[in-house]
Amino acid sequence: MKSHLKIRGALLATTTLVSPIAANAQDAETTNPALSFQPTYSDEIVVRGRNIPEPQRATSQVATFLNADDLDRTGDDNAALALTRLSGLSVVGGKFAYVRGLGDRYSSARLNGSPLPSPEPLRRTVPLDLFPSNVLEGATVQKTFSPNYPGEFGGGIIDLQTLRDPGDSFLNVKLGVGMNTATTSKDGIYVNGGDRDWLGYDDGTRSIPDPLQDVIDAGTPLNDLDDATREAVGESLVNSPLSVIQRGTLGPNFEGSIDGGWSKEVGGDASFGLVGVIGYKSDWTTENSERVVVKNDTIGVDYDTIETSLNTTVNGLLSSSMSWDNHVVQGLMLYIHDTLKQSQIDDGFNFNAPGTSLINVESNTFLERQLWMAQLSGNHIFGDLEANWRGAFARSTRDAPYEQSFRRNRTEDGDLVYSGSGIGREINFSDLTDDSLSGGVDLVYNVPLSGAREATLTLGYEYADSEREFNSYGFRFAGSGANSLPLDTQMARVDFLFSPDNIDPARFELEDRVSDGTASYLGDLTVHGAYFLADAELIPTVRTTAGVRYEDGSQTVGTFDRFGNTGPGSEIKNDYWLPSAMLTWNFTDNMQFRLGYSQTIARPQFRELAASQFSDPDTDRRYRGNSFLVDSKFRNYDARYEYYLGRNQFITASGFYKTIDNPIEEIQFEPSNFNFVTTFINSPKAELYGGEFEYRTRFALEMNDWMANREWLFSVNYTYTKSEIEAQAGDTVTNPFTGADLDASTLGLDGAPLQGTPEHIVNAQFGWEGDSDQFTLLLGWVDERILQRGFPDEDGGLPDIIEQPGIQLDAVFRHNVEIAGTPVTFGFSARNLLGAKHEEFQNSGLGRTEFNTYKRGRSVSASITAKF
Repeated sequence: MKSHLKIRGALLATTTLVSPIAANAQDAETTNPALSFQPTYSDEIVVRGRNIPEPQRATSQVATFLNADDLDRTGDDNAALALTRLSGLSVVGGKFAYVRGLGDRYSSARLNGSPLPSPEPLRRTVPLDLFPSNVLEGATVQKTFSPNYPGEFGGGIIDLQTLRDPGDSFLNVKLGVGMNTATTSKDGIYVNGGDRDWLGYDDGTRSIPDPLQDVIDAGTPLNDLDDATREAVGESLVNSPLSVIQRGTLGPNFEGSIDGGWSKEVGGDASFGLVGVIGYKSDWTTENSERVVVKNDTIGVDYDTIETSLNTTVNGLLSSSMSWDNHVVQGLMLYIHDTLKQSQIDDGFNFNAPGTSLINVESNTFLERQLWMAQLSGNHIFGDLEANWRGAFARSTRDAPYEQSFRRNRTEDGDLVYSGSGIGREINFSDLTDDSLSGGVDLVYNVPLSGAREATLTLGYEYADSEREFNSYGFRFAGSGANSLPLDTQMARVDFLFSPDNIDPARFELEDRVSDGTASYLGDLTVHGAYFLADAELIPTVRTTAGVRYEDGSQTVGTFDRFGNTGPGSEIKNDYWLPSAMLTWNFTDNMQFRLGYSQTIARPQFRELAASQFSDPDTDRRYRGNSFLVDSKFRNYDARYEYYLGRNQFITASGFYKTIDNPIEEIQFEPSNFNFVTTFINSPKAELYGGEFEYRTRFALEMNDWMANREWLFSVNYTYTKSEIEAQAGDTVTNPFTGADLDASTLGLDGAPLQGTPEHIVNAQFGWEGDSDQFTLLLGWVDERILQRGFPDEDGGLPDIIEQPGIQLDAVFRHNVEIAGTPVTFGFSARNLLGAKHEEFQNSGLGRTEFNTYKRGRSVSASITAKF
């Protein structure tokens, strides 16, 4: 007699039934006290799928998982680094995850199932370097769409899971120190700033002065002020501590954290768990880079650049859970504060500079990014009915006060002279607030089918509202008298040049930078989603998961400036029916095959819709939004074969194919010679296809006792992605400035790969795990990709800017000992052992020129963790 056994939606077996005792003796994995299945006949049992481990067995989708053991083994500091180890993922700029080569706009991140806001003005996607690994329990990367997730699903979705109920009480204290061969004990540059810069918090030094704040609040142009008031506003700006860039020897990097958990039985049948984490980390980084820009086989910019950054992260997590009977309620409070204090000096040739075209530009910024989130969720089982609910509020902020730039000309004798023309000294204040309110409920009902099989029916609703406000206030010092300053004053240090003695109508006055009503923007995105999902084994060994999501979205963006002027706005309202189907054939004990299809969308990001200019201090790139953008639409086809060889041992091979209508692509325009601004367009179509392969195994080496006493591991994954934009003659795109139709073939997009999509990605790990030690060697390689798209013209145009991430080789070692009865772990890691450079370049008639290339150096760090 045949029957089919399923536990909470996971196909386990096709069985010929025997007594429960015999079944349990053969495979303890099938034991589940929640089942009332009590066969009384006797026969031989054959279990299908018993060697397929969780969580691969529980999911019906193509997914990759990162667990607590993986985080411990790799020793990665944050979620962005940890995710680079997974198949099909690459991380750009150390922050943003690309799934299957698709850009960050096609991937989204969630925390325990709730959406996250982003502190990045240019993106709606949260930068994953914000999440220290010590607050994470794991991560799921789902690469096929299922209706319980939002419809904005292109490459995949990343769901980070935080620490929850510890089970057993614990307390860990960690201290660490590190160095980098290109930075530590080397000269770097910095401004003094405030007394709490080392902690990542401004002490008030960078607050907008009251006289200037009054002018901003009143919406009064500086030109409308009388001379005395205007002079007082200019003199109120902080000078020396924030304008003078100094050189000095940089010290080591530091980190420290305390994490603990407490668990207690309550009332005999309930338990309460509490987990807390507090962490601090600071890293110095210096980049000595070559920065060359080529157009029409002519060099327009040739800089030697030094940039020094102090990156400081403070994080805290408090998680609680209460469980009783078949009920669990969990709460979470998360706080992350990440600051980048950065100084930069560009020195060299610039086509647009007067005289000899040799200039020197000093700039510095202080970016405080902060994310806090409160979440409450519950899971309740009432017989065959299961109810899940969640609610969350998150606020992400980015404060960038006193972003400064000061330009001087370099004479033929090498002297630096302020000419009183050009950009001179510019100061900008900006802030961003992104609020996200979300909630959802899922009802899961298990319907018995014939034998022991069952179908799982899920009905759900989700609400998400994100409101983002970005304010920018730009000023500069200028004045007709600045052109006739004495030579010794023109050559003076920046704080002497702009001292109060020189701020008056006869020399320098503070003025507003020109605004067209688009300096700031306000955006809102509200999405209502409802879905139905059915999961059932309709025929033996074949599991079918199918459903549909209805999603209604309303997105608006409006631009404005501090004077009350408004610029172009945008509104997109659409509703979609998004189907999804996945078939899983579990044809042997340890093999299964998946086949899937889905339809999804991608919405423009707020900054892409805001028709205003913005400079990204991380890349020095200038952007202008396009208020005419529309949603992109995906059709996704997936197939995957899985072969499980044993505990944490498997082989998987998969293929994927996607078509995209109206994909959003970056493209550049040139308001003046060698003055580039990036905007966005909807290309007509694109397609993307590729495959993934992953192999993981554990084995023994019997060469000697030391090797025999350790379990050895090896894993490798490879991803191939081929993408191509289709923009043929006759196809049109919308002009980002006028809204008129534009012949797509004139943009040179046809046949080009999607921006940011590498063709090859490889990750490999090799190492051992012993009773008291652990070692892992990690290798990663990402093929070159288009970082910034150029544009063609009859003279050759601007070549694409190519990023070549290269090969990354890391090593991580852990050793556990006991000191005075206390378990202690010593950790050691070495990063970039091969000394790979950061490489961005252009290829033109001049050959290869370095757009932004520098040595990253080799990094080593050591830590000690005491466990109480």
